[in-house]
Amino acid sequence: MTSSTTAPPHAEGVLSALLTPYGADGKPDETALAVLIDFQISRGVDGLFILGTSGEGLLLSADERKAFTETALKIVSSRVPVVVHCGAVDTATAAELARHAAGCGANAIASLPPLFFPYTPESQLEHFTRVAQAAPDCAHYVYDNPDRTGYALGPDLVIKMIREIPNLCGLKDTGDSLARITTYLSQPDPPVVYTGNNVLLLGALTMGAAGAVSTLANVVPELFAAIVAAHRQERLAEARDLQLTVARLQAATAGLPYIASAKHLLDRRGLPGGAPRSPLPALSPEHRATLDARLAADPALLTWLRPVD
Repeated sequence: MTSSTTAPPHAEGVLSALLTPYGADGKPDETALAVLIDFQISRGVDGLFILGTSGEGLLLSADERKAFTETALKIVSSRVPVVVHCGAVDTATAAELARHAAGCGANAIASLPPLFFPYTPESQLEHFTRVAQAAPDCAHYVYDNPDRTGYALGPDLVIKMIREIPNLCGLKDTGDSLARITTYLSQPDPPVVYTGNNVLLLGALTMGAAGAVSTLANVVPELFAAIVAAHRQERLAEARDLQLTVARLQAATAGLPYIASAKHLLDRRGLPGGAPRSPLPALSPEHRATLDARLAADPALLTWLRPVD
């Protein structure tokens, strides 16, 4: 569902919602970033989604986000598609970041809806129109994440926006509703849809979605790549078992600071994880012990979490 004359390039399968590593100075660490990107691409991710929720994009300044985008795209060097999240509290900043990302060679742009203040459907449509127009030759995705924004855009408004904004071609739906994803995919000319839920990858693929944008793919890209491969080759029992493994890994983080937990899992594999940027909470020693104990109780998970050679 896009009014563009040509289909936008997009990844199919799993996109890693890239975590942002920081150095001792509290700034994004380019060396660590290269390690994470090279690891994930070598282990089978189909694309990267940078500076989103997992990437702590809203905790970085506009200048930091621009520098991060430039560095990440240089490291990736066109090996996989890269979607750059450009959402911001105000329209002007989001548009500026979108223009910059497109100029750097991003394959696509995504943006959260406006935050904090109450908005009308008309003002949301105006916001997304201006952000998309800032990079008219770049594919754009709505990033609907109601748990973080406090409200859902919903299919009616998203579908209206996709029909009216030429380069708005789809969305990342971060929620737990396969039914909502199916609503998008059942349109006569369906948009490109990614689930932002780790445990819905297989279900979304089966219904015809492009794939998933996954935080845990930072940690176990091999596991997510195996789900995609099994689905493509119609080994559905295997794909189901692998998806249930993801569900157990997700459950192991329940009740704990999520981004900090994902970074701890990177540390366990010998990869640069560290702590998130303030004010996001780090894992306390008690949290770390809880997570490690949950993992130790599930030997099958430990097989996927072996340290990287």
